[in-house]
Amino acid sequence: MSEGVIVALVGVGGTIGGAVVSQLFNAAKNRLEAYRLAQEMQADNQRLWQWNRALVDHIYKGLGPPPPEPPADLFDHD
Repeated sequence: MSEGVIVALVGVGGTIGGAVVSQLFNAAKNRLEAYRLAQEMQADNQRLWQWNRALVDHIYKGLGPPPPEPPADLFDHD
């Protein structure tokens, strides 16, 4: 083989390898971001449930205004 063909094959192999590594990195980053968002949504859901429970208890006990305040950190994300 000539040196030009070897250089071309190494270049193509490097390009393909770089593309594969880049795709794997992006897939891992997206997966971690999705996991973080799912955790935030679950935490918000728990806060909403607790607030809803407090509102139902407030009404059931026949307490007047003001109703319970929403959690301070509800939907408070960085």
